[in-house]
Amino acid sequence: MEIGRRLETLRDLQKIVPEAGLTHPEDVAEEMNDLISEEFEPYFSGNAALHLSATCQRCGRCCNEERTIAISFEDCRTIAGYLGISLKRFMMKYTRPHELARSVVGNARMVRKERDGSCPFYNPDLPGCEIHPVKPQVCSAAYYLSKMNLLLCEETRRFSTFAQCPSDVDLRARMRDFIIKLRNDPEVKSELARIFQSSKPEIRLFHQLLRLKGFDIYFGRDKAMPLVKMLGLKRMPEDEELRPAAFLYAAVLLEAQEAF
Repeated sequence: MEIGRRLETLRDLQKIVPEAGLTHPEDVAEEMNDLISEEFEPYFSGNAALHLSATCQRCGRCCNEERTIAISFEDCRTIAGYLGISLKRFMMKYTRPHELARSVVGNARMVRKERDGSCPFYNPDLPGCEIHPVKPQVCSAAYYLSKMNLLLCEETRRFSTFAQCPSDVDLRARMRDFIIKLRNDPEVKSELARIFQSSKPEIRLFHQLLRLKGFDIYFGRDKAMPLVKMLGLKRMPEDEELRPAAFLYAAVLLEAQEAF
């Protein structure tokens, strides 16, 4: 099985931690809990793990069927730079005022949809999103780390499935195969569960970085980077650095839920 190889990547996470260790981890944990209550665990971190384990198939379903797409000012700035146009031109051409009051949403706006309801950045010839590397935060968070899904998971005490999403269908098939192998080896299954429940330094670091990455996906980089600096990290962990262990962690959670 691939467990050993995936677990080896946990040690590599140490390279983004300063030699003296993390700074102010308790303060960061408190700030995180103020924004996302611990009541949402393990669903927040678990959905972050699922998000990292899935690969967008760029089918365009979200792009064409989602009626409204909110876009932050920071998103606008990033996408405008990616497209090589001015921020003003981007906002005039591709956005419209938000449907909610400014007192509620601040300077966030909405993506201006085409007449047929499709996203202006969806290109069927690719196929998929023309700005995929810098797509709006709400697009990056779908489906696992959407606010609606987190509320649903917390209420039902189960992880959601998204039968209409080919990315999730593919991920669940891979998870199913892996979990079947786990169940055929009870000793390995129990050991893997114990590993993610342990207080070993590399496991604690993994959980901290996974939750931090979840904040990056859910809130956006502008909210997550101050936490990175508070922890003294050299940088935000990359998706691929967390992905191998995140797959194992998600599998442990789903197996315990008896989802397969």
